[in-house]
Amino acid sequence: MKKIAKILIIFLLTVPLTSCWDSQDLEELLIVYGIGIDVSDENPEKYVVTIEFPTVIDEAPESKYQISAKVNSLSDAKSNFQLKVYRKISYGNTRVIVFSEEAAKQGIMKHIDCMLREPIFPGTTRFAVSDIETKELFDMDPPVSLFISTYLFRAIEQSHNATQVPFTTLRNFHHQYFTSGIDPILPYIKYDADTNITEVSSTALFKGDQLIHILMDEYSRFLMILKGEILSGFFVVNNEDVKDLDGNLGIRFTGGNTKIKTELRDSELYINQTVKIDANLTEYTRVESVFNVKKIQEIETILSKYFKDKLLETAKQLQELKTDSVGYGLYVRANHPDFFDAITWADDFSNATINIDVKLKIDTVGITH
Repeated sequence: MKKIAKILIIFLLTVPLTSCWDSQDLEELLIVYGIGIDVSDENPEKYVVTIEFPTVIDEAPESKYQISAKVNSLSDAKSNFQLKVYRKISYGNTRVIVFSEEAAKQGIMKHIDCMLREPIFPGTTRFAVSDIETKELFDMDPPVSLFISTYLFRAIEQSHNATQVPFTTLRNFHHQYFTSGIDPILPYIKYDADTNITEVSSTALFKGDQLIHILMDEYSRFLMILKGEILSGFFVVNNEDVKDLDGNLGIRFTGGNTKIKTELRDSELYINQTVKIDANLTEYTRVESVFNVKKIQEIETILSKYFKDKLLETAKQLQELKTDSVGYGLYVRANHPDFFDAITWADDFSNATINIDVKLKIDTVGITH
C-alpha cells in the first residue's frame, strides 16, 4: 500500500512538469506565415522587409494583413514590426521566405545569420527568389488560397515533386553554403501581373550566398535530373526537339537515380555520371503500334540520347558559370582529397571533363495501340 502511495505522489508531482513553462495562448500571438526581403529603391544600402499574417479576430476588416518596413537588417525589421502591432510576433510558423532578385544578388547570409542566431524561425522554412519585388508579390491575391505564402509553400512542393525545382529550406541552404564542393540553389518564382498567376518552374543559382544566374524552365528540370532528384512530372518531346521523331512523344517520370564516379588521369579531372530514368509512356502520336519490344527500345534510345544531350548542355552551362550546383565537388573531395581544393574548385570544376550516360527505361505504354 505504501509503495502505491509513493508512486501516486511521484506521478502527481511530475504532472506539472509536462506543460511548457513559456507557453502562450494563440490569441495573444501574431503568427507570421511569410516574409519578403527587397532592396530599397531609395537607398540600396537598406532593405524593405514585408511580413504576412492572419488577423485572427472576427472584428478585423480583413482576414489577412501585411506590413512593411525600410530597415538596415532583418533584426532591425523584427524590432520595427513589434512596435507596430498589438500582439507579440511569432515567427515559428513561417512557411516561406522570398528574396527579390536584387536582394539575392547582394547576398543572403546576412539575413540567414539573423534567423539562426536566435533560432525562432523553423529550419524547414522554404526559401525562394522572385522575379519581382516581394512586397508586390505579397500583394497578390492567389486564386486558390487566402495567403500567398501558403500558395507558394504548396507550389514549391508540387514543382519539386514534378522534378522541376529544388526544395530548399533555411537549414539546407545554410548547410550547402558551408559545405565545400557544392553551391546552393533556390526555386525561382515568376509572376505574371496580367493573369495574376505565379509559376515556380526555374532555379536560381548561387555562388556562395549571392545569386548569379537563373536556370530557366526545362534547364531547371535537367539540373534536378543531374542532381538525382527524379520524382515525377510529365515531359513531352516532338520533332522540333528530335529530328527523327514524327509527332509527339510524352512520358511521365516514375523515378530514377544517378551515379557519379571521378578519376584523375595525368592530373586531369574526369567526372563520369550515369543517369537512370524510369518513365511511363503517356503520349505517342505516330501511327505504328508500341506493343512490341523493338519499338519500345527505339523510343528508349531516342529519349536517352535526347536527355544525354540536354544534360551535357546543362552541365556545360554550370561549368561556364563556375558554379557546382550538382555537387560534383563532394565526390572529388571524397575520392581525391589531395587534388580537391575548396579555394580553386570553381576553376577546377570549369576545366573538368564531364561524361554523361543516360539509361531511360519505359515501364508501361498504356492500353492503346
